[in-house]
Amino acid sequence: MAKVHNKKRNIGIIYEQIIQFVCKKIMENDADTSEKAIKIIKEHFADGTQLNKEYKLFKALSDTKNVSGPLANSIIFEAKKACNNMFDGKKLEREKSKLIKNLNYSFGKGLIFKENVNNYRIYATIQTLLNEWRDPKNASFDLTTKYEIKLHESLTEKAEVLKEAKDIPRVDNLTYNLMNNIFEKKYNNLLNESQSNLLQCYAKNDEDSLIESFIVLKEETLSYLNDYIGNCDNRVILEKYKKVKQNISGVSTENISRDNLQRYLTIAKLKEELLGGDRWILQDWLQSGQTLNMIQAW
Repeated sequence: MAKVHNKKRNIGIIYEQIIQFVCKKIMENDADTSEKAIKIIKEHFADGTQLNKEYKLFKALSDTKNVSGPLANSIIFEAKKACNNMFDGKKLEREKSKLIKNLNYSFGKGLIFKENVNNYRIYATIQTLLNEWRDPKNASFDLTTKYEIKLHESLTEKAEVLKEAKDIPRVDNLTYNLMNNIFEKKYNNLLNESQSNLLQCYAKNDEDSLIESFIVLKEETLSYLNDYIGNCDNRVILEKYKKVKQNISGVSTENISRDNLQRYLTIAKLKEELLGGDRWILQDWLQSGQTLNMIQAW
């Protein structure tokens, strides 16, 4: 009998629900709860686990867009072959059950699974296919064929015409990467006010407010930088500042992509350092090349 899709065991949905939960708790300044959720991600999705393997394959299939028809066919063929070779099905199900049990125990039964997830249909399609491909002897030919056609359509769909639902908050790796930096690099375990505002606008799809925030943040940061550097007599800092100022000046205020949001989150951190009064921290930060390295990557 063919496997039936269960959203509570869909690895893509579970992962994004955890990430959205982390984002919500960070915005509520609940660092303990968000850190606990991140710890669960690191524990259950560690390298070498079956969950890690399934999520990587799932993510590759969900994120790939705008490829040719023949290439999409090849991707599906290789993914199907990987399902037959790379997974220990029983171990995967045990790991998934342990993850669900840990989430329910840590945050309350079912709480995590109340978070809305974008792209639900394609996520359901991919998880159903992974389940079917792992058990070809019991797979439904009709169901597998139907869903492989849907996946092919998703792989060949042009990325620029994809639109996110306006009533569903965005969920992505940016949030996790930011939270990870906050905890691992010890940025006080909290977002500053500017960063929190940017993330809230982004999560709510409030594009007008996000663009306005970009404009204000850019202008203020450049102004504070000019004031600070005008009183600086350190040649090393001044040389690096020229590149920093050039790149910040070149950052678009109209681009609301994830990558550009990450740039403005970095700018918001620089603004905080400039306003903080701890000039030795800023000087050390610039001299070490960390700011320059981040901004040069833009």
